[in-house]
Amino acid sequence: LLLSEYIQEVGRGGRDGKPADALTLVSEPTGWFNPEDKQRQEFFAHQMRSQYQQAQQLAKQLPAQGEVAKVAKEFPNGAIALALLDSAGQLEWIDPFHYRQHRSKKSSSLAQVSTIQQQAQSQMNQYLKTRQCRWQFLLKAFGFTQEAVGFKCDRCDNCS
Repeated sequence: LLLSEYIQEVGRGGRDGKPADALTLVSEPTGWFNPEDKQRQEFFAHQMRSQYQQAQQLAKQLPAQGEVAKVAKEFPNGAIALALLDSAGQLEWIDPFHYRQHRSKKSSSLAQVSTIQQQAQSQMNQYLKTRQCRWQFLLKAFGFTQEAVGFKCDRCDNCS
């Protein structure tokens, strides 16, 4: 879960203008109490790395221009590879069903996109473990660094 997705979900509680409480359940990080949680997290991280590596290899085999349905038929993980290439800015969509591959200097490599996603996951973990004001953390995370200086909400679990 990314921090922006988490905020989207918990933000639903206060939309009526009334105070709301949010409870986030977090597993113990070492996996000692429940090793399945740590194994699950490692499994998904491994899967993501594997998909990026496969997409990198598949990108060399994919036609420079094509139809999503044909790619999905010809290559078992073709649709996933196209999605990952798109997230790296290496695809241009002609229409919802046809693409054109390009590698401009502005497009990110799949490795960079993978690193960015890992950093986003790390940011969520930092948010869950922080001892500072949670709103201050959010302000910093979303680029409001000036507003975050010395900020205390007096409402979150760390301030109250």
